[in-house]
Amino acid sequence: MSMQGKIALVAGGSRGIGFAIAERLGAQGARLCIASRNPEEATERLRSQGLDVIALSLDLADQDPRAVVDATVDHFAGLDVLVYSSGTNIRKPILELSLEQWRLIHRVNLESAFLSAQAAAPHMLGGHWGRMLFIASIAGFHGGAVLPITAYSASKAGLNGLVRGLAKEWAPGGIRVNALSPGFTRTELTEPVQNHPELSESIDARIPVGRWAEPGDMAGIGAFLCSEEADYITGQSIIVDGGYLLF
Repeated sequence: MSMQGKIALVAGGSRGIGFAIAERLGAQGARLCIASRNPEEATERLRSQGLDVIALSLDLADQDPRAVVDATVDHFAGLDVLVYSSGTNIRKPILELSLEQWRLIHRVNLESAFLSAQAAAPHMLGGHWGRMLFIASIAGFHGGAVLPITAYSASKAGLNGLVRGLAKEWAPGGIRVNALSPGFTRTELTEPVQNHPELSESIDARIPVGRWAEPGDMAGIGAFLCSEEADYITGQSIIVDGGYLLF
C-alpha cells in the first residue's frame, strides 16, 4: 500500500494505537500531523525515521479539535486522512460516576470525534477522496467485561453509530468512514487492568490467540482502512480482538 503524498492528521497519535498507525502511515509515504497533549517526543521519534511530521498540542478535555484540523490544512495545504485515536476512561460503577465525569468521557471519546470529522470533511469532499478512521473498542459491543466501564462503553457504542451515519452521508463525496475496535491492548489506558494479575490472567485465558494485543497489531489494519485499497469498505467497525468476542 502507498500513502505517498497523502496528508494525515492523527489525533491521539503520540502513543499506543494512534502512534502505531501514524508510524505505519508515515512509512507508506504520508505526511503527518500528530496532535495530542504532549506530541513532541513522538514527533521526534518519527522524524528520526525520516518522516515528514509536525506536532500540534491538543487537550480534548478543554480544547476544540477544529483548530487542529485548520492548522494541519494551513501547514500542508490539504487533508486526506483523519485518524481519531484520542480517548479516556474512568472505571467506576455507574452509581458512583458524576455527571461531570460522564460528560468528560463523552466529550473526549465522542463529541470531539464528531467535531474533528465535521471540520475535516469539507477538505476531503473538495477532492472527492478521504479516509476517516475512529478507534472504538470491543467495549462498544460487550458493555464492559472485567471492570465497570458503562460510560466508556456507551461512548464507544455511540462512536460506532457516528461512523455509520457519516459513512452514509459522505460516501457519495468519496469519503470512507470506518472504526477499528481493538480488544485488550497493552496501552497506557489499560494499565490498571494489566497491573491486576488476576484480571489480566483471566483475559489471557479467554483470548483464543493467547495474549493481549500490542499497539503494532493494530497498525496494519488501521493503515489499510486509510488506504486506496479500502475504497469499498465504509461504515464498518472492524473488530481486532484475537477472538475475545467469540465466547
